[in-house]
Amino acid sequence: MSWTVDLLIRGGTVVTPEATFAADLAVRDGKIVAVGTLPEPPQARQVVDASGLQVLPGMVDPHVHIHWPFLAATSRDNFYTGTRAAALGGTTTIIDYAIQRECHPQEAFEQRRKEVEGQAAVDYALTQVLAEHSDRTLDAIPQLMAQGVTAFKCYLIYRKRGIMVDDAMLLEVLRRLREHGGLLTVHAENAAIAEYWEARYVREGKKDARYFVQAKGNVVEAECINRAVYLACFVGANLYIRHISTREGTEVVGRARQAGHRIYGETCSHYLALTDEVYGRTDGFKFICSPPIKSAADREALWAGLRSGELSAIGADHVAFDLAQKLEGKEAFDQVPNGLPGIETRFPVAYTEGVARGRLSLNRLVEVMSTNPAKLFGLYPRKGALLPGSDADVVLVDPSAERVLTATDLHMDVDWTPYEGMRLRGFPKVVVARGEVLVQDGIFLGRPGRGEFLKAGLPVHC
Repeated sequence: MSWTVDLLIRGGTVVTPEATFAADLAVRDGKIVAVGTLPEPPQARQVVDASGLQVLPGMVDPHVHIHWPFLAATSRDNFYTGTRAAALGGTTTIIDYAIQRECHPQEAFEQRRKEVEGQAAVDYALTQVLAEHSDRTLDAIPQLMAQGVTAFKCYLIYRKRGIMVDDAMLLEVLRRLREHGGLLTVHAENAAIAEYWEARYVREGKKDARYFVQAKGNVVEAECINRAVYLACFVGANLYIRHISTREGTEVVGRARQAGHRIYGETCSHYLALTDEVYGRTDGFKFICSPPIKSAADREALWAGLRSGELSAIGADHVAFDLAQKLEGKEAFDQVPNGLPGIETRFPVAYTEGVARGRLSLNRLVEVMSTNPAKLFGLYPRKGALLPGSDADVVLVDPSAERVLTATDLHMDVDWTPYEGMRLRGFPKVVVARGEVLVQDGIFLGRPGRGEFLKAGLPVHC
């Protein structure tokens, strides 16, 4: 008996966290309907030949900042150009932020939804930043969760920007989320230590990028992670540490996980590929981000943490400031907009530095770049899986294809990349999102506004 599907991905090698196997993948109405050896191949309106290609679930980026303000600058991209770049890099779902700035969290959420509406080319979810110690902020948590926002963020630094929360607020948010089952994510850097050394170095005329790294040494991150983890364990809440860059921070998370706590760590592709040597370059100011990129030893500890399960995810922490914006702060590190463009390069960089260099299996890379982010942010198994009933978000990769990266080849609305001149593998040959071919041989075929807002459920432990 014949059957009909919209799309058949034929003859590829499917890679999931659990297994690698030859299979066909059939899609109807934007959903996967069959994966495996199909004894009776369906009639398909469209066929993609995946011979010689790795077939992966679409990547889920848990950490992006599109059109994001920092100091006097706002990053260059919008939700169309940013999500277009994401798709070209193999990411079919992004998680961005709504930030509370002297307003009710509900208002911030609605404003961000309006900003995204009609622009996003891939599906998206939102994490709500909580930046005000007030009853209205705490009371908004269950209200937002009912609308599909189940992840929240607290900044434990950036006092001068007005978004830092103190330990009392952190503890209250953890208690509320323990009650309702949501996930708290944190930017963990010790504000007092960082502010002291930043002010001292600037006062002494030590203003180049090397002193930014010294002002935010390993203790700045590790102490703050330790404090946040202790409070989360004390309360029994779910806690996700953003952009871990140090060996010490990784170890804190690992100990908590080994003790059975629901603590999760994320690192980012720039910490996995670069070292703090970039800050000694004449253009070192370009690489200023928080936390700073650390030593080669820290980099290898992060890879070890991904292998061992101490770390659970890789995000981009994408912020698209161009060279002119970075140059405005060239004379003093504390005037440089923080952040690196990476939404398009997150997967290829991690694929190259991890899989191609033998640091991480492809199965584990899929887990930390797709499946685990989907689980932790309440999107699994709709996202992050190649299962019947899952959204047909699929990435096809030619493992032998390699290219030398230049900024002019990218699509992130910026005129530079931290990875200029690197030989990278892992750029997708084909990207499918909800059954629609979005990318074919490096050409974007999608359109603005096709991305949907994803109402998240509760986090799934992983």
